[in-house]
Amino acid sequence: MRIMKYVLALVFALGLAIPSFAVELSLGGFPSFMRFRWRSLHNATYHNILTPGELAGLAGLDGDATGEHIHFADMTLRLTPQLVLSDAVTIRGSFDVLSNALAGGATAGLFGEDSDGSESGGVVQDDLRYTDRFNGTLLWGDDSISANYGSFSVKYLHADINLGDKGFVRIGRQPFDFAMGLYANGGHDPYSDAGFNIDRLLWLKGYATPLGATTLVLVSDYIGGGSDTYGGGTTTQTDNFAIFDGNGQTVDYLAAAVIINNGNLTYGAYLFPYIEQNNMNIGGGSNNIDMALQLYSAYAEYKTSAYRFITEYTGAYGELDPGYGTDMLTVERNNYVAAARLELFNSAPFSKVAFEAGISPGDEDNTAAGDNGYEGSIVRGNGAYQLDNLLFKHVIPTLYQRSGSIINAKYIKVDGDYAVGNGDNLNLAVIMAWVENKKPADQGIGANAGGSDGTAGSIGGYYGTEYEATYKMNLVDGVELSLIGSYIDAGSGLKDALVAQAYNNTTGMRADTLLDTEDSIWGFQSRLMIFIDDFFKAPAASK
Repeated sequence: MRIMKYVLALVFALGLAIPSFAVELSLGGFPSFMRFRWRSLHNATYHNILTPGELAGLAGLDGDATGEHIHFADMTLRLTPQLVLSDAVTIRGSFDVLSNALAGGATAGLFGEDSDGSESGGVVQDDLRYTDRFNGTLLWGDDSISANYGSFSVKYLHADINLGDKGFVRIGRQPFDFAMGLYANGGHDPYSDAGFNIDRLLWLKGYATPLGATTLVLVSDYIGGGSDTYGGGTTTQTDNFAIFDGNGQTVDYLAAAVIINNGNLTYGAYLFPYIEQNNMNIGGGSNNIDMALQLYSAYAEYKTSAYRFITEYTGAYGELDPGYGTDMLTVERNNYVAAARLELFNSAPFSKVAFEAGISPGDEDNTAAGDNGYEGSIVRGNGAYQLDNLLFKHVIPTLYQRSGSIINAKYIKVDGDYAVGNGDNLNLAVIMAWVENKKPADQGIGANAGGSDGTAGSIGGYYGTEYEATYKMNLVDGVELSLIGSYIDAGSGLKDALVAQAYNNTTGMRADTLLDTEDSIWGFQSRLMIFIDDFFKAPAASK
């Protein structure tokens, strides 16, 4: 009810502003849409190893001796309005009125009766709760439910100010986008989830230089807002930290980017020379950990009418000071994520064929050796970077319980778009993925990957091969239906990691010789998209 008051106040304020200042209100900018997805996933987590008795009470999942079956639907309504106050000033926003809410809510029993068993509701009725939210990237664990409870949330809200020959200013909560979107990705893709938005003051200005059209960007950011605490003021501990996770009070005072365009070639780089993070949560007994981190990125793109090549490398390094007289913790320089993609246009019979390869190192389990370095996984693929709909979307993030996509992995991908007719499109993709670090620290996998009963060891080097087909059809203008089938032929690395994760998260496990994982992981998704911008157009939308 409190949220509704704010919404009504906003609508009332806009209603007063439009006649008073003759502003234009539209849904321009990034996509506005309503998305409804039905997903059926099989053997996608370590739960597929467990018997029905072992599975009972772990996550409320439906399982049997042959594997794991997850079925659910979720829906999102995102509006991206803009207020054009003048030729020089525009206010843009992106609001999730409903964000990946689980259709059906917390209902249970026959025909969606109330979850308390009272059967007073029946056929869902009154038990859809705003807290039933799935973040779209993890299938179980603390991060599977969005921490931002509530049916209405602000993804970004910023003012764009054109200063003429003095440049351009953007201030407020805004998307962080750069290059391929491999790491800096605001999450505007309506087919994806997650994303990185920060509170930022940005200034940019274009210059004509001998190198070409050059854009200089300066920013100052407030990235995170501090750590959660529980009784006694002790800081909650977690090892799932990275810049876009927002753990700790995180600021950078001044960072810069340069982007140069010269005909078909565009290239650029950014540098955050000093990111300060206080009260950060890292696994173990320490708290109030301070960080001084350097973050950098570079990319290049060459595009013609026949092909496009783009590559990106983003990395970070720095020091973590526990503040208790213990040894300094180090973010190693091999914390990075990198990828390259080549797209060929009009390659008959396909309208586009793409080849991609990428890598992001994992963090080795070095605690037994007294190693204080974080070797990888602090910088990793953004969860909004859309590679597929199963392996890097759900299985890998769930395996390591980290928000992201490319985590402790290297991969190659080949896919092609085939125009079927009537505006329909068929995309066929194959992804082969390998383990980058065979003794990962995440989820205790490296400490439970031995030959027997949760002993230390290493996992195999091959995650597996994924085959995916997406058939996209336009039902009417602005309404799109996609049918997506995904199949993973699981390799030894994925099987070993799932068994190790099972040991890490389950008490009283059977002997290793009695454990087995399924050879295949598969899923099906139907996705209905309504692109609101196609129905709501105004002159301001083109500005």
